[in-house]
Amino acid sequence: MITAGVVGATGLVGRMMMQVLQERSFPVDRFHAYASRSSEGVEVVFNGHNHAVEIITPESFSKGMFLFGATSSELAEIWVPVALDAGAIVVDNSSAYRMAPEVPLVVPEVNADVLTGREQLVANPNCSTIQLAVALAPLAELATIEWISVATYQAVSGAGTPLLEELVRQEQGFDPGKEGIRYHRNVVTSIGPPEADGYCMEELKLMRELPRILGIRFPIYASTARVPVHTGHTEAVTVRFTSDLHPKQVLTALSTAPGIRISASGACPMDAEGMDDVIVDRIRTHPEDRRTLMFWVISDNTRKGAALNAVQIAEYLLRFRT
Repeated sequence: MITAGVVGATGLVGRMMMQVLQERSFPVDRFHAYASRSSEGVEVVFNGHNHAVEIITPESFSKGMFLFGATSSELAEIWVPVALDAGAIVVDNSSAYRMAPEVPLVVPEVNADVLTGREQLVANPNCSTIQLAVALAPLAELATIEWISVATYQAVSGAGTPLLEELVRQEQGFDPGKEGIRYHRNVVTSIGPPEADGYCMEELKLMRELPRILGIRFPIYASTARVPVHTGHTEAVTVRFTSDLHPKQVLTALSTAPGIRISASGACPMDAEGMDDVIVDRIRTHPEDRRTLMFWVISDNTRKGAALNAVQIAEYLLRFRT
C-alpha cells in the first residue's frame, strides 16, 4: 500500500504534479492534498476522487509515504523536517535543500545512479537547470567541456500562479500596479533583484546546480530573463570543448539520449508545452571553431522543469521496493 501526498497541491506546480502522477499511473493507494490555510475547504480531484485539502499538522505524515513538495523554500524548511521525522520520503521542488551535500540533486536522465533507495529526501533542481542538464549530459560524454554560456528566456509560469495571472491581466490592457513590473510586450533582464555581485538568484542557481548534477566543474556564464510567455523556458546555449566535435557525432549523441527531441526548424515554447521531452534545436558548430557548439534548449517548465522530474525521481526510488 503506497500513500502519497502533494504539499502545495493547489498551486501551479502542485496541480501539475497530481496530473503527472495520474498520467504515469504512479501506484497510489491513498492520496493526500496539502496546502495553506487559505485553501482550507478546497477540494482537488485525484484518480477520479475528490480530496479535501488538508492543513499540515505533526500527525499528517507517516513512515514510507511519498511526499512531493511544491512550496516555497521558506515553507519547505518548516514542513520537510516534520515529514522526515515521521519517516516519509520527500521529493522537494524548492531550492531549500538543493545544495546540501547530503541531499541528492537529481535529473533522472542524467544522474539517477546516485540514488541508492535509502534516501528520505531528494531535491528537484531548478527548472532552467533541468532542461540544460538533459541536453548537456550526452555532450559531456563526447569531449571535455571547457566552459558554457547560457542565456535563458523564462516563462512567467516559472514564478507561479500570481505572476501568470498578472501577465494575463496586462494582456487584457490593465497596467501593472505602482510597484509592479510590466511583463506584457517586454523582456525583464533580471529574475528577481540582483545580488551585490550583479547576479540574480536564478543565474546563481544555474551556475551552482549544474556542476553538481553533471559531476564535473567548469565555468558557467549565465544570464536569465523573464519574457511574456505563459509556459516554456527557452535557452540559448554555447559550449566550448577542449577538442573538435563533428556535427554528425553531436547529432547522434543527442538523438539517442533519453528525454531529448531534436528539432532543426526553429522551435518555440509552444512546441514544448505539455511535452515530456526537452527540445534541442538548431545544433551548429561555430564556422571558425569546431570546438564551439551552439544550440537552443526548450522545455515545459512546469512539467519536465518541475512536476515530471519529481515524479521520475520517485519512480526510481520505488524500484528499490520491488
